[in-house]
Amino acid sequence: MMRLVRIMILYSGLYKRFSGNVAGNRMDLETFVLRYYIQNILASANRRYAQMTRGALELRLLDDDQADKGANKGLDLISFSHLTGKSNVISSLSGGESFMAALSLAIGMADQIVMSSAVKLEMMFIDEGFGSLSKDMRDNAVRVLKELSGDNRLIGIISHVTELKDEIDDKLIVTKDDKGSHAKWDFA
Repeated sequence: MMRLVRIMILYSGLYKRFSGNVAGNRMDLETFVLRYYIQNILASANRRYAQMTRGALELRLLDDDQADKGANKGLDLISFSHLTGKSNVISSLSGGESFMAALSLAIGMADQIVMSSAVKLEMMFIDEGFGSLSKDMRDNAVRVLKELSGDNRLIGIISHVTELKDEIDDKLIVTKDDKGSHAKWDFA
């Protein structure tokens, strides 16, 4: 009987730990595993983000000791500034920085999918966001995207930013008049 009680206590303790119900260890097993995958995505994403921000910013997960205090209980991202040495919540990023962070995360996720599976991602479409970037930031983002397209990927950009048209070599231009919408290719 005593052995059964010890086994039940052991299983109960394991259950509490894996479900995040132990004081000082609030992260459940699912979050722990997700953090592992997000760290890999962030490693890929930050290579691009560093290029786009000229090394000024980096995306990070909250540290393990802070992970149970965030809104997403262990999956909260922060922005670290290499210029100031300080971390801030993602919501403090400017519109351009936020767009570049999202773009970097999308590219990082695509990189991880390609590295961890037999799937080959040959296309990526980006819809808007370039209007929130300064010319310098836009140039950095376009340079990273051109580098990606050199890896035999098709990068499609959907944008209304006139200045962006000059930076893209091959374009499908869509116009609209009283007779409807029209599309034509413009190759460099």
